[in-house]
Amino acid sequence: MNSREIRKILSADDIYEWSAFGKGGCWDWVGSMHNDGYAAWNTGGRQIKVHRASYLLNVGPVPKNRFVVHTCYNRKCVNPDHLKLVDYKGLYQHNLKHGDVARGERNGFAKLTAKKVRRVRKLAATGKYTHRQIGDMVGCHQCNITRIVNRNYWAHID
Repeated sequence: MNSREIRKILSADDIYEWSAFGKGGCWDWVGSMHNDGYAAWNTGGRQIKVHRASYLLNVGPVPKNRFVVHTCYNRKCVNPDHLKLVDYKGLYQHNLKHGDVARGERNGFAKLTAKKVRRVRKLAATGKYTHRQIGDMVGCHQCNITRIVNRNYWAHID
C-alpha cells in the first residue's frame, strides 16, 4: 500500500487515539495486532503495519530498501520518536541485537549442531585432519569447515 492510500485510511490523530501510553514513552497500540506481534490496522482485507504508518504520517516517507525499526524494541509501540529508518545492514544488526535472527541450530538450513561445531574445531585444532576429512566426518563441505574453524560461521559458539 502506498503512502497516498495510507493517508486516506489512517491519520496521525488515529494513531495517537488508538494508543495507550506505557513505560519509557511508548505509545502501545490497543487496536489489532499482526500475527508477528506488530500493531496492525485492518482495511479492505489488508493489514497495514501501524509503526510504518506512524513514521510515514509523522516523520516522512519510507524510501525503497529502507525499514522502520523500533529503538525501544517494543513491537506494539507506534511513537514516531521511537522509530527510525535503517537499510538492510541496519535491519540485520537491529534484529541480531533483538534476538530475531535465527542463528545456529535455530536456522532451518543448518546442517550442524553446536555440539558438532565444537567437535569440528577440536578436530581441526589437533592438526591431524584436513578440512575435507573433517567435512566428510560431519557431513559438511570443506569450505564450510574452513569458515567454521575461522569463526566466519557459527562465531557465537565457543
